[in-house]
Amino acid sequence: MLCQPSVFSHRRVIRAQASLRSRIGFRDRASLRGRLAVHSSIGLGRAHIAPLLGDFAQAHTDLELSHLPLHVAGTPYDFAVRVGRLPDSRLHARLLHPNRRVVCAAPGYLERREPPRTLPDLADHDCIVIRENDIDFMNWRFGDDGDESVVRVAGTMISNDGDVATAWCLAGRGMVMRSLWQVAPLLRDGSLVRVLPGIPAPPADIYALHAAVHGLPRRAREAIEHLLDGLAARLPAID
Repeated sequence: MLCQPSVFSHRRVIRAQASLRSRIGFRDRASLRGRLAVHSSIGLGRAHIAPLLGDFAQAHTDLELSHLPLHVAGTPYDFAVRVGRLPDSRLHARLLHPNRRVVCAAPGYLERREPPRTLPDLADHDCIVIRENDIDFMNWRFGDDGDESVVRVAGTMISNDGDVATAWCLAGRGMVMRSLWQVAPLLRDGSLVRVLPGIPAPPADIYALHAAVHGLPRRAREAIEHLLDGLAARLPAID
């Protein structure tokens, strides 16, 4: 199941905040002016960040959304949207939405290959891997923070585009580890099947990162609140 009470509570709080802001906090948004520069990965940016910030920018500010290599401190970006582990403790982080990664495969692949039961079984499977954020992309992490297991997977298909990797998985060419924000609809409709469901991956939450608190422009603070509300409405609750 893709829900839990704590996340529902989190979402109710967000909706209450959104209602309050709509009544008393957003009346003067017409006064927001200036350029808003935001960094995001391609997949999440295309699916959710760009539509949400597009609505925000149309009424309130100029917008630049980029996926180019990121170092928030010392760059012209107002903030970055990041999925997963925070790269730099000097940055300020705002949780936008809880998220986890899961391993999944197409039903056709699992008909041809015995589904893995344990982490060592992954060595016998074709794993589609995604290269991103300059991390060791062949390592898949499982367990909770502080009690993790790392499995080095093997496969002949590698991409730096998560949508491409997901398409390969849907075509039955291997298993992939993807964020629930992206594959939850495919799991619900049966296009993909969750593999090793009893072994969770560490949290891969969605954050807004920025280099300063007091120096963050009001337009950026309002944009982060807009993303917080919008992602709560667009993305599923997770376990």
